[in-house]
Amino acid sequence: MKYIFTKSTLLAIFLPCFACLQEPGTDIWIPEHSAVDISVTSDIGTAINSFEQSEKEIYTFDADDHIVVEAFVISSDEAGNFYKTLVVQDQPENPTHGLELKIDRRSYYSKYNLGRKLFLKLAGLSMQKENGKYVIGYLSGGSLVDIPVSLLDKFIIRSLETVEIIPLNISLEEVTKSMMNIFVALDQIQFIRQDLGKSFAAEAYDRYNGMRIVEQCDNLARSYLFTSTYANFRSNLLPGKKFDLNAVMSSDYYSRKINLILNSPEDLKQSEEERCDPVFFECPEGVENEKKDIIFYENFDELKSTKDIDKIGWQNVNKNFGNGRFRKRSADENGFLQISAYDSNEYVMEVWLVSPVIELDKSRDEYLTFDIRTTFEEGTLLTVWFSTDDTDDINKASWHQLDIKIPVGSRDGSNKEFTGTNSFQLDCLEGSIRLAFKYTGSDPGASTTYDLDNILILGDTSSN
Repeated sequence: MKYIFTKSTLLAIFLPCFACLQEPGTDIWIPEHSAVDISVTSDIGTAINSFEQSEKEIYTFDADDHIVVEAFVISSDEAGNFYKTLVVQDQPENPTHGLELKIDRRSYYSKYNLGRKLFLKLAGLSMQKENGKYVIGYLSGGSLVDIPVSLLDKFIIRSLETVEIIPLNISLEEVTKSMMNIFVALDQIQFIRQDLGKSFAAEAYDRYNGMRIVEQCDNLARSYLFTSTYANFRSNLLPGKKFDLNAVMSSDYYSRKINLILNSPEDLKQSEEERCDPVFFECPEGVENEKKDIIFYENFDELKSTKDIDKIGWQNVNKNFGNGRFRKRSADENGFLQISAYDSNEYVMEVWLVSPVIELDKSRDEYLTFDIRTTFEEGTLLTVWFSTDDTDDINKASWHQLDIKIPVGSRDGSNKEFTGTNSFQLDCLEGSIRLAFKYTGSDPGASTTYDLDNILILGDTSSN
């Protein structure tokens, strides 16, 4: 284990008393000047098991139970991105469990700094589970509240040791709720291109926090980066290139989405490498032709159930073998397909809807349109592709992405009308193709809902 002695630690050793002035509204801290003599009797994992075994919504550790656990600080409120929330984990490296402590103290970083080893006396404190996170606080009036500042030194014992926290290196498809309150590292990440030019959390629509979608370069799996509107870097523009980041894995109280929280903007390390955006396929500018014959059309009105999607020649494939699929839906006697990651329990949900073979040899000047309705907008998660490989195995086909603009929808389910997409020219393609609609969502995470209808390819068949 690597130990780091800070200035405050050295002062605490050599001076009998030292007072750190805090911002207005915080207490003055007088640090310890001698080693802590305390025995660890349990660990965070065992404390969590006690809560789970109780089967109570809020479990209070018995006041006579001398349970003391060791913990290491992994959050910092110095940049304003945490507020009265102290996050700790059980080990400085390769952690297995973490806790969120509700404390009535601002600017806690000056006392409980990143990497500080703490001893938590849990007797008299209470635990509950919020959106996958285990939270420790003080029980008052049947609710979990911040531990009063006057009681912090009773329950949270600060050692003289500060250690290096080694983030747990993960990929997004490995994320589970067991990683809540753990310090993690993600490599080769980028913000989605639709968000480039935006700030971390200073847009007009950002209330309380900014939620920006990040995607992983190797498979474009996505998650959220959370930034408080009180963070001192909220107005910084999002980096345009790829980056690596270290962050606390957490979940949002209001949206219940798994997210990543930076301690500091320095924990996001931008590389000089270019972005990993897909190369879009585009036909050269074609000649507009008023002759419009239907080459391919599907409105899904004949479907009686989701199972019928396969019967009419479409493939409906979850690449990660989950249960999420495009589903048959209808409203006002109109049939359509719907896709959403909401309530799927799939943190990386990738679903492909692949068309039957479409022949383009007998036409020219073809273009594609379709109707879409986007609701519960949490970022653009739907893309459109094509393949010229005549195969029923989507993993063996060569896919090319089309630069089709998916309409942005409402934050709720209020918009009732479908919107047509831009017309996309296909006239430079020959032979047979398959279209594919790819959805990459997450639960909990970005789970925008799409309703898909009236897939149409028009062209001129007069000269064939």
